[in-house]
Amino acid sequence: MEEIMKSLPDSELKVMQIIWRKHSPMSTGEILAELKDEVDWKLSTLQVILSRLTEKGFLKNSKNGRINYYTPIVDYSKYKKNETKNFIKKMYDNSSKKLIVSLIEGDNSLTNEDIEELKNMLNRSK
Repeated sequence: MEEIMKSLPDSELKVMQIIWRKHSPMSTGEILAELKDEVDWKLSTLQVILSRLTEKGFLKNSKNGRINYYTPIVDYSKYKKNETKNFIKKMYDNSSKKLIVSLIEGDNSLTNEDIEELKNMLNRSK
């Protein structure tokens, strides 16, 4: 049976992305410092978000003295794959082909070189 993973709201995803990038346990203060240019959160706001992420099973909390450290339990690539699958299911009737067609037809930023590279990737996956 496939494991069901919840999608994260933007605020929680922002925190998880910082922790995933670090690849090591992070303290609440370190996370807040990383967020300072993106959001204007108080420490209490971050603590609530970290608590939610821990309850949802995305983070593990450990204490060293009085400092809380957070480590990801859910792998970023697994989360990304799950979100992509949900997106394709919801927006493209569970059809990867429809997504690719949408990207090719609707995205003027794809160069001929990009299209050739995509063709090569598809040919290799056969």
